[in-house]
Amino acid sequence: MFDLDIIEKDWKENSYSLSEEEIIEIYRSENVTLNNYHEQIEEYFDKTRLKIPAEERILAAIFGDDKEIIERENELRKEYKFPTKKYLSKDSQKKVVEGSLEIVFNSTRYWYEFFKEKISIERLYYVCLEGLMNSVKYMLHCEKPVFKLYVLKSIERNIIKHVAKWEHISYRDVYRIIKNHNQLYIYDDFVEKIKPYGHLKLNFNYDNNEELQKPSKIFYQIRNDSYEVDYTKDISSAEFMKEYSNILEKLDETAKLVMQLSFDINGNHGLTYAEIADYLGIEINKVANAKKRAIRTLKKDLKLKKYLF
Repeated sequence: MFDLDIIEKDWKENSYSLSEEEIIEIYRSENVTLNNYHEQIEEYFDKTRLKIPAEERILAAIFGDDKEIIERENELRKEYKFPTKKYLSKDSQKKVVEGSLEIVFNSTRYWYEFFKEKISIERLYYVCLEGLMNSVKYMLHCEKPVFKLYVLKSIERNIIKHVAKWEHISYRDVYRIIKNHNQLYIYDDFVEKIKPYGHLKLNFNYDNNEELQKPSKIFYQIRNDSYEVDYTKDISSAEFMKEYSNILEKLDETAKLVMQLSFDINGNHGLTYAEIADYLGIEINKVANAKKRAIRTLKKDLKLKKYLF
């Protein structure tokens, strides 16, 4: 049976805790810092920028004589590779994660209380741990004592991502629930007014629907992944297409035809603006304006909010 207190007790007795300064030194030792990355960028531009006085460069730009300078600099840049971000080695990642588990223990208890114990503490523990591992893996340290704040923000994003997945609603809606947890009001970005919040609540009926995984398994699953979130992957395509088609019927005929020709039934891109204009016998700018009108209408419809236009 999962017991967070026992896990924390074992960590305190058999492991270690890293201070902010110790963590900074680990990042510095491998040059995984923002300062180092900015220095590499400055060095790149220094190598690929012609040594031309500023006044001469300004005059050339004013009188349109800077094309040759730009072409020469572009040729020069082909000889050098733009610096890529560097990340901690696997060993250092493990060291920082193990030395920062106190953040995970505290965050797990915080979110367990936040959700009024309706999400299992074991499930929340693994989500918080994943947030810590993501932070350590992708962070470029700014060499200031902000690591804990960075991890807490990463954990919050991960909590929102997973709750959105379990509830089958959008990241944006879960974010609003968490930021407005009194559940009284919600700010509507599109109509720019305060609306009653009652139309959206969390169900908390998913704790037995998914097998929980060990931290090591989570680490190996995400070790090669980018920290990109797909907030709509669990939404039914059939449900979306039904609501989408109903809204299209409310559009003027031109906007409706443009949207139908722009995307196929699977949501893939269809005809180009030029092809639609030729097909309908209208100007390209009218096609573009019709599509903008249609998209504005779609964005304002509350039924499609969960699909994150």
